[in-house]
Order: sequence, then structure tokens, then C-alpha cells
Amino acid sequence: MVKDGILYLKDKIKSIPQTPGVYRMLNARGEVLYVGKAKNLRKRLTNYTQEERLTRRIRKMVFETADLIVVETQSEVEALLLEASLIKSLFPPYNVRLKDDKSYPFIYMSDHKNPQIRLYRGQRKEKGRFFGPYPNAHAVYKSIEVLEQVFKLRTCSDSYFNNRTRPCLKYHIKRCSAPCTGRISDAEYAVSVQEAMDFLEGKTEEVKNRIKVKMLEASEDLRFEDAARQRDRLKALADISQSQRVLSQSIQDADFWAVAVKGDMAAVQLFMYRMGAHTTNARFFYKGDDLTLAETLQQAMLDHYEQMKPPKEIYVPDSEMDTALMAEALSLKAQKKVVLMTPKRGDKQNILGQAEDNAINALNREVAQKQSHKKLLEDFAELLGREQIKRIEVFDVSNIQGKNAVASMVVADEGGMANNQYRKFSIKGEHSPDDYRMMHEVLMRRYKKLKDLGAEAVWPDVVMVDGGKGHLGVLYEVFEELEIEGVTLCAIAKGEFRDKGLERIFQQYVEEPLDVPYNSPLIFLLQRIRDESHRTAIGYHRQKRAKALSKSALDDVPGIGAKRKKALLMYFGSADAVKQASVEELQKVEGISAKMAEDIYYFFKS
Repeated sequence: MVKDGILYLKDKIKSIPQTPGVYRMLNARGEVLYVGKAKNLRKRLTNYTQEERLTRRIRKMVFETADLIVVETQSEVEALLLEASLIKSLFPPYNVRLKDDKSYPFIYMSDHKNPQIRLYRGQRKEKGRFFGPYPNAHAVYKSIEVLEQVFKLRTCSDSYFNNRTRPCLKYHIKRCSAPCTGRISDAEYAVSVQEAMDFLEGKTEEVKNRIKVKMLEASEDLRFEDAARQRDRLKALADISQSQRVLSQSIQDADFWAVAVKGDMAAVQLFMYRMGAHTTNARFFYKGDDLTLAETLQQAMLDHYEQMKPPKEIYVPDSEMDTALMAEALSLKAQKKVVLMTPKRGDKQNILGQAEDNAINALNREVAQKQSHKKLLEDFAELLGREQIKRIEVFDVSNIQGKNAVASMVVADEGGMANNQYRKFSIKGEHSPDDYRMMHEVLMRRYKKLKDLGAEAVWPDVVMVDGGKGHLGVLYEVFEELEIEGVTLCAIAKGEFRDKGLERIFQQYVEEPLDVPYNSPLIFLLQRIRDESHRTAIGYHRQKRAKALSKSALDDVPGIGAKRKKALLMYFGSADAVKQASVEELQKVEGISAKMAEDIYYFFKS
């Protein structure tokens, strides 16, 4: 079978140039299977035609290859960066993949007269200042806690801020200066904001010196309360500095990387040092067949430094990775010289060894957890009378009296919760407040679409609904209508007094619930899966409800944008008052012309 793909590549290679570049292997449906880079494209692709040297994973990939796209680059460095970008955007199944591919969090300072500070994820579309990215949310929350304590910046939303008439609790516990009620002037708050931004940019000593000057000035002027406040701010900054232990004067700005591989799993550990202090660390898990230390480490570094600016020095373990090429690529991204080294002795070698121990221990825990999860799926398969279970899909519905009705589908497989395969459904039909009809609509949409995909469909072994026998009946009804067989159907119902650990599992035509031991590991696994579906459904429902609550009758008026809508609401006080206003009254609003006033008036009258 493989030779078909090999013959295609042999024929294609004849026209491939012997230059640096990036290649994409595609299957018959045009889907990207693999993205690779090469110093010599023809030589690299020729390796895929030597069947006896191919691993099992690569042989399978070559068999599926039906098309090849090649992009030439001016250098191997450019090829490396292009390869990383394509892997990140295309998610090819045969490339090493990050297990939990979340975007890095930032600290966001809003574009407001009195800026708000908060955690921010995703593309930076909002106006304001962004600091980071940080390796994890914990590091962001820790930094925001310091900013509240030392600089007393607000973390509340703009709508909450605009409607305050008296300070909130954070003012009274000295975590906010209450600019919302004028307890601090705009000018004074702006100074605090600037000091906070300097702190976030790493100018800690400069900020400390400014606070010292303020403390001494207040003391000399006999303003002892003010001096005490500045002293407390200085102490908080000092505590933060002391908590970041300095190990060596020779380490200033550096990253230490370590990697451990076991089977199809890899763990990568990163220790980050800034200004001689161990500021934070990050851990990444990768999965894929035939993982190597060099390939995994290279992919982890490219993923990380796509968002995070590389430091001057990066320390890595011995591996087959081309460190000179990586250093050149990272120098290009950082627009400064970046050096990759493997320390042989001293503090740096000890830190790298510590990072390696962390990577090994994290991987062992992850593998043990995966094996435990797989064993529980085997127990569940035995309970349901199946040979094996590789995929479970669980559904839940969320609504309030039928309004803003939504549903969720979560997926559990042999690796745990597969959150990149979750689905959310907005209920389209008018079923209020009938949960059964809502569930019927969602299940029909999901499995009719899956059936239409034919051979490309990835079917679950088990479908489970959150509910009792009534919901289970709906599930069976849908599968009978669609004539789907081979999938085990069940329902998970809350136990007596809604107590966790007492959940009951029902199957159709079986009067009594299945015999799952009370408080057993299996029941807790099923409970976690059910809770995840519930959490996802409720989260989507709240999101939809909040959007509905924020919608105004003025949104549908042609020609009314955000600025005019705000002016109308400020003048009349509510959308209902705008509806009742005359043409003459509408013209009194700034930005509303006579023609626009007539359009608004007749829009509501019609």
C-alpha cells in the first residue's frame, strides 16, 4: 500500500529544487498531513521514498500522501520560521502537537481615563497597553495582586466603575484607590498607573527609588500617615523581590529548557530567569508517535517564542537539535543576538538538571494518570458490555424557562477530556420549556451531520446524556430515526439528594440502574465527565444571556452607531423613552439631524 505514495513522491521529486524550503504533504481530500522544512528539499523528500528506513508512523503518512506543496525560501532559517508558522495555523496530524494549545495570557491596561487592569487572552484587539505574555494565568494573577496592593489600581469593569456612588470593599481593604468616586484625583491615579507600567516593564529599582523619595519627603513635612503608606508600598515591593531567589550573579536574563520523552508523550519544562531571579516557570505536554528529544524541544521553543520575546541566553540539554540554526532563527525574531548553550558545570548546569528532573517527574505523573484513565474506560466498557471504549460524547442542555437555550457536547477519550473537540449548540427551534425536544434537536443535528460525513466521520463508542430515563428515551429515538447502530447509549442521572458519588447510569430496556459501586473511581470519572458537560453548557448559556441583556432596541435602527446610541440614551435615559419621543425632541440630541430624527421616529412607529 505504501508504494503508491512512494511512487507519487518519486515522480514528484524529479522537479523539486535542491534549495532550502518548506514542504506540505496532503491527502486525497486536500487536508494537510505534515509540514516539514529542509536545507535541501530534493534530498529531504527523497528520504521518504526509501521504505525500509521509514518508521511505522511515517510509512502511514506516506501512504496517505496524494499531493505535495513546496515553498522555496532564501535560507534554512527562513524555512524553520515558516514551518513553525504553518504548523501553528494548520495543525497537521503527523507533526508533534502541543497537548493543550492555549494562548498565552497578558496583563491588560485599558484605554480609559482611569485605566482598569486585568488578565487578557487571545488576539490583542482592544485599545490599551499589553504586558507579557506570561507563561500561565497564575503568574498574571500574582502580578495583578501586587499591582492592587502597591499601586491600588482598579480591576472592576467599566460599567461597574461608571455606576458607583460609593467605594466598594476593595477600597476599604486598601486594594483600590477608588477613582470611581473621586477618592483619588485623576492626576494622582495617572501617576500610580505610570508607576505600575514601569514596574511591569522591569524597572523595579526605579519605582522603589521614587517611593523612597516620596516617603522621605512626607516624613520631613511631618505627614507621617502618608510616609507610612509609602513605607508599606516599599515593603510590599521588597517582599516580592525577596521571594524571587537569586542563585547566581552570572545569570541575568536566561531561559533553561529540559525535555523528557516516554512513548507517545513528552514533557517540556522551562525555567525563566530575569534580572538574576527565577521569576517563573512553564510546562508543556506534547503527544505524537516516534517523538524525539530534538524534535519536541525545537517545536516547544518555536511555539513559546512565537509570543514570548527570547532572552539573550538560552540553555538546553544535549540533543540532536541544530542549536546554531535555532539561535540564528531566534536572533532574527528577537532582533538581537541570542545564544543557545549546554552548560557542563556550575550553577547553570545545576539549574538545567533541576529542570530535567521536573520534566521527568511531570511526564511520569501524566503517563500514570493516562494509564489510570484508560483502565477506568476499560471498566466502563465491561459494565456496558463492550469490548472497548475509545471515545465518549456527553450532552447537556441549559436554559431558563426555555430562554437562551443552549446545549453542550463534551468528549472524553483515552487521553482524558478532549476539549478541542467540544461542541456548543444554540437551540434553534421553539421548544420552551421542553428539555426533551431541545435534546432531540441537538442530537439530531449532531448525528445527522456525522452520518452525512460517511467514511470520514469519527464515531463515538458511547453517547451519554445528562438526565434520566426520559432523556435516554430521546437519545434512542434519534438513533432509531437515523438508523445508527454500533454505538452504546446511556444516561447519567443525579443520585438521591443530588449527592455526588451516588450517580446512576441507565440503559434502555433495563429497569434498574447499572451496578456501579458507590464512591468508586469509575463513578467519579463519569461524574467528572458529566460535570464538564454541565459546566460547558452553563457557561455558554450565561454568555448568550449576557449578550441578550446587553442588546438594545436601538441596535436595529438603521444609521444608529455606538456614538449616536450613547447620545440618545444619555439624553432620554432609556430606549423606551427614545421610542416615545417626538421628532422635535429627537432633534435636540447632539448628532441627530432632522432627517435622522424622522428615520428614528418612523422606525419605531412602524
